[in-house]
Amino acid sequence: MCIKGKKGLTLIELLVVLGIIGLLAIIAIPQYVNLLEKANLAATIGNLSAIRSALSIYNATYLEFPRSIDPNDEPKFKENLPEVPYVKSKYPGGSESPYGNTVTVSIIFNETPSTKGHGWFYNSIDGKVYINSIATDIKGNIYSSY
Repeated sequence: MCIKGKKGLTLIELLVVLGIIGLLAIIAIPQYVNLLEKANLAATIGNLSAIRSALSIYNATYLEFPRSIDPNDEPKFKENLPEVPYVKSKYPGGSESPYGNTVTVSIIFNETPSTKGHGWFYNSIDGKVYINSIATDIKGNIYSSY
């Protein structure tokens, strides 16, 4: 807008542009955060599949399940899984987040996770692996149901 022969923007025009940029940021940032958590959940489910595949290979080779899925505790399992992958999901956050790569081992048949723990839950009797948490993920599913 021109006022008395000067070129440039008025203060009102600048404030309108800044308001529009702020509004777009308010809409976009939460969507971006949700997208990151969905990617972390997908990576966690992929890591869970990798552990389950390694368990199947171990079971076919040795005709038994390992005592632990942590290669530091079970050296023979290191051939199938060199290191324990992370549970990358961080939702809902804080102490309820399952994020981590610790392994909780159970020796009770058909036992599943019963707390909002961290890392993986492994049942060495039936060879099943779960995400060690009964918290719900960003989609509303219980982590241990995967």
